[in-house]
Amino acid sequence: MKRELAFAEELARVGGDLALARFGNPGDPRRKADGSWVTEVDEAVERELRARIRETFPDHAIHGEEEGLIGDENAPRWVIDPIDGTNNFLERIPIWGTLVALRIDGVSVVGAAYAPALGELYSGARGEGARLNGNAISVEPVRLLQDATLVLGGLRHFVELGLSDFVTELAARTRRDRGLGDFWGHMLVARGAAHVMVDAANLGVWDVAALEPIVAEAGGWLTGLDGEPWVGGPALSTCGPVHNEVVELARLARARHE
Repeated sequence: MKRELAFAEELARVGGDLALARFGNPGDPRRKADGSWVTEVDEAVERELRARIRETFPDHAIHGEEEGLIGDENAPRWVIDPIDGTNNFLERIPIWGTLVALRIDGVSVVGAAYAPALGELYSGARGEGARLNGNAISVEPVRLLQDATLVLGGLRHFVELGLSDFVTELAARTRRDRGLGDFWGHMLVARGAAHVMVDAANLGVWDVAALEPIVAEAGGWLTGLDGEPWVGGPALSTCGPVHNEVVELARLARARHE
């Protein structure tokens, strides 16, 4: 995977730098059918990355957030999120990035997440470890929730899923909590700066695919909120030892809500 990993890193840097040139001047955003925002910058970045993938791996499929899946669905598949954190991008908050993944037989084997406004490139490939700006990273495997730092996506999504009690109890059981959503929360877990990240949004594969190999190679766990392999919707990353406890808190909260 060394060649593919280097290519994913290159793509993420290209896309992120293109977007950074328009940070603060994104043009007029518009709402997509699902209610999320898209800008002409998202679309331009995706077009550029698709062109580079077609040139380098012409037999591979490409699945981007803005243009969907193009190519043989059974072929190795590159997954692109041109700007993860478009709301932050629009509000001039620097926590946003370009995500690139390679999936084979439905498994994410390579991932790169570039946050150009922060100067941070996270990457990982199965069997190759995880890195931040070329330096190896790993989770900090705290064993007790009371010692953990929790990061969260938007609270509105927890309310919509009937998980208000869950997120309140989880925050009460951890050492501290911070609202640092989107891809960056999962990367904080991977680098040992946080220990639990929960995003209750209805996430797509472009939001998560690049993060899976990075978190796994850093020694962490990334699953659905039910503890099963992530297939869509909310995502949970942890340093490992506290994972099952967080999943159980979510299960109990859902049972009470039902």
